[in-house]
Amino acid sequence: MELPLEQQEMLLQILKSRIVASRRNEIASDAQTSIAEFQAGKLKLQTANEAIQELREYLSI
Repeated sequence: MELPLEQQEMLLQILKSRIVASRRNEIASDAQTSIAEFQAGKLKLQTANEAIQELREYLSI
């Protein structure tokens, strides 16, 4: 069974919206985890330049 073009477009829009919502929820969850780890002292405070340098060093290994 094939859906009419208009219904296919509606289905595509629904799926795109669900993907966006799922990604948004994932980002929010990651942010909550990061905030909790920071408040617990598990993460160190650094400038953007320090974080970038640390990442570069990590990736060059």
